Amino acid sequence: MKIICLFFSAALLLSFPSTGQVKHGQQQQTVAPKPSMKTAADSIKLAINDAKSSFNTLFKTHRDTAAIAISNIEYEDSNLANLKEGLKKLKGVKSVSEQYKSSNAVLKIPFKGKPTDLWDKLPASVKAPFRLVEAGDNYISLKFKNDKEN
Repeated sequence: MKIICLFFSAALLLSFPSTGQVKHGQQQQTVAPKPSMKTAADSIKLAINDAKSSFNTLFKTHRDTAAIAISNIEYEDSNLANLKEGLKKLKGVKSVSEQYKSSNAVLKIPFKGKPTDLWDKLPASVKAPFRLVEAGDNYISLKFKNDKEN
Protein backbone atom coordinates (compact mmCIF):
# COMPACT_ATOMS: atom_id res chain seq x y z
CA MET A 1 0.00 0.00 0.00
CA LYS A 2 2.87 2.36 0.79
CA ILE A 3 4.34 1.64 -2.64
CA ILE A 4 1.08 2.57 -4.36
CA CYS A 5 0.85 5.86 -2.43
CA LEU A 6 4.48 6.64 -3.27
CA PHE A 7 3.87 5.82 -6.93
CA PHE A 8 0.78 8.08 -7.11
CA SER A 9 2.67 10.91 -5.37
CA ALA A 10 5.52 10.69 -7.89
CA ALA A 11 3.08 10.57 -10.81
CA LEU A 12 1.23 13.57 -9.41
CA LEU A 13 4.45 15.59 -9.05
CA LEU A 14 5.56 14.75 -12.57
CA SER A 15 2.19 15.71 -14.05
CA PHE A 16 2.50 19.37 -12.98
CA PRO A 17 4.19 21.72 -15.45
CA SER A 18 7.75 22.88 -14.86
CA THR A 19 8.11 25.70 -12.35
CA GLY A 20 11.22 27.22 -13.89
CA GLN A 21 13.77 24.61 -12.90
CA VAL A 22 16.86 24.81 -15.04
CA LYS A 23 18.57 21.63 -16.07
CA HIS A 24 22.34 21.50 -15.99
CA GLY A 25 23.90 23.17 -19.09
CA GLN A 26 20.75 25.03 -20.12
CA GLN A 27 19.72 28.60 -19.40
CA GLN A 28 16.17 29.72 -19.29
CA GLN A 29 15.64 33.15 -20.86
CA THR A 30 12.70 35.40 -20.45
CA VAL A 31 12.53 37.84 -23.31
CA ALA A 32 10.18 40.79 -23.11
CA PRO A 33 8.26 41.27 -26.34
CA LYS A 34 9.65 44.10 -28.43
CA PRO A 35 7.23 46.91 -29.15
CA SER A 36 6.11 46.88 -32.73
CA MET A 37 6.72 49.81 -35.06
CA LYS A 38 3.02 50.60 -35.02
CA THR A 39 2.96 50.83 -31.23
CA ALA A 40 6.02 53.07 -31.22
CA ALA A 41 4.56 55.30 -33.95
CA ASP A 42 1.27 55.57 -32.08
CA SER A 43 3.13 56.58 -28.93
CA ILE A 44 4.99 59.28 -30.83
CA LYS A 45 1.76 60.55 -32.39
CA LEU A 46 0.11 60.75 -28.98
CA ALA A 47 3.09 62.64 -27.56
CA ILE A 48 3.02 65.12 -30.46
CA ASN A 49 -0.73 65.66 -30.09
CA ASP A 50 -0.29 66.26 -26.36
CA ALA A 51 2.44 68.80 -27.07
CA LYS A 52 0.26 70.57 -29.65
CA SER A 53 -2.68 70.81 -27.29
CA SER A 54 -0.38 72.14 -24.57
CA PHE A 55 0.99 74.84 -26.87
CA ASN A 56 -2.51 75.73 -28.04
CA THR A 57 -3.60 76.10 -24.44
CA LEU A 58 -0.61 78.24 -23.52
CA PHE A 59 -0.44 80.34 -26.68
CA LYS A 60 -4.08 80.41 -27.62
CA THR A 61 -4.98 82.52 -30.62
CA HIS A 62 -8.22 84.32 -30.09
CA ARG A 63 -10.34 84.23 -33.20
CA ASP A 64 -12.67 86.82 -31.75
CA THR A 65 -9.85 89.33 -31.22
CA ALA A 66 -9.07 91.95 -33.82
CA ALA A 67 -5.58 93.43 -33.97
CA ILE A 68 -4.77 96.85 -35.35
CA ALA A 69 -1.08 97.51 -35.99
CA ILE A 70 0.00 101.13 -36.42
CA SER A 71 3.46 101.99 -37.63
CA ASN A 72 5.38 105.23 -37.35
CA ILE A 73 3.54 106.67 -34.34
CA GLU A 74 4.71 108.01 -31.00
CA TYR A 75 3.16 106.65 -27.83
CA GLU A 76 2.14 110.10 -26.59
CA ASP A 77 0.48 111.11 -29.89
CA SER A 78 -3.06 112.42 -29.38
CA ASN A 79 -4.23 110.70 -32.60
CA LEU A 80 -3.43 107.29 -31.06
CA ALA A 81 -5.41 108.22 -27.94
CA ASN A 82 -8.33 109.38 -30.13
CA LEU A 83 -8.26 106.10 -32.05
CA LYS A 84 -8.37 104.08 -28.81
CA GLU A 85 -11.25 106.17 -27.46
CA GLY A 86 -13.12 105.93 -30.77
CA LEU A 87 -12.74 102.14 -30.77
CA LYS A 88 -13.98 101.89 -27.16
CA LYS A 89 -17.17 103.79 -28.11
CA LEU A 90 -18.09 101.34 -30.90
CA LYS A 91 -20.86 98.82 -30.32
CA GLY A 92 -19.51 95.35 -29.52
CA VAL A 93 -16.17 96.62 -28.18
CA LYS A 94 -15.67 96.21 -24.46
CA SER A 95 -11.98 96.96 -24.10
CA VAL A 96 -8.87 97.91 -26.02
CA SER A 97 -5.44 96.67 -24.95
CA GLU A 98 -2.26 98.20 -26.30
CA GLN A 99 1.31 97.08 -26.89
CA TYR A 100 3.98 99.53 -28.00
CA LYS A 101 7.54 99.08 -29.25
CA SER A 102 9.87 101.15 -31.43
CA SER A 103 7.28 103.58 -32.84
CA ASN A 104 4.84 100.74 -33.52
CA ALA A 105 1.60 100.26 -31.62
CA VAL A 106 -0.63 97.18 -31.63
CA LEU A 107 -4.20 97.48 -30.40
CA LYS A 108 -6.02 94.27 -29.51
CA ILE A 109 -9.78 94.46 -29.41
CA PRO A 110 -12.08 91.60 -28.36
CA PHE A 111 -14.61 91.81 -31.19
CA LYS A 112 -16.70 89.24 -33.03
CA GLY A 113 -16.31 90.35 -36.58
CA LYS A 114 -13.66 91.58 -38.95
CA PRO A 115 -11.29 94.40 -38.07
CA THR A 116 -12.28 96.15 -41.29
CA ASP A 117 -15.81 96.42 -39.89
CA LEU A 118 -14.38 98.25 -36.90
CA TRP A 119 -12.39 100.54 -39.16
CA ASP A 120 -15.42 101.31 -41.31
CA LYS A 121 -17.56 102.19 -38.26
CA LEU A 122 -15.06 104.73 -36.94
CA PRO A 123 -15.80 108.41 -37.55
CA ALA A 124 -13.83 110.05 -40.37
CA SER A 125 -12.16 112.46 -37.94
CA VAL A 126 -10.63 109.53 -36.04
CA LYS A 127 -9.52 107.72 -39.23
CA ALA A 128 -8.10 110.81 -41.00
CA PRO A 129 -4.55 110.67 -39.52
CA PHE A 130 -4.10 107.05 -40.59
CA ARG A 131 -3.82 105.19 -43.88
CA LEU A 132 -4.97 101.57 -44.22
CA VAL A 133 -2.02 99.55 -45.53
CA GLU A 134 -3.14 95.94 -45.19
CA ALA A 135 -6.21 94.04 -44.01
CA GLY A 136 -6.65 90.39 -43.08
CA ASP A 137 -9.19 88.22 -41.31
CA ASN A 138 -8.00 89.10 -37.79
CA TYR A 139 -5.89 92.21 -38.28
CA ILE A 140 -5.45 95.47 -40.10
CA SER A 141 -2.26 97.41 -40.55
CA LEU A 142 -2.29 101.19 -40.47
CA LYS A 143 0.36 103.78 -41.15
CA PHE A 144 0.33 107.06 -39.30
CA LYS A 145 0.41 110.00 -41.70
CA ASN A 146 2.99 111.99 -39.81
CA ASP A 147 3.03 115.63 -40.96
CA LYS A 148 6.71 115.90 -40.03
CA GLU A 149 7.85 113.19 -42.51
CA ASN A 150 6.19 114.23 -45.77
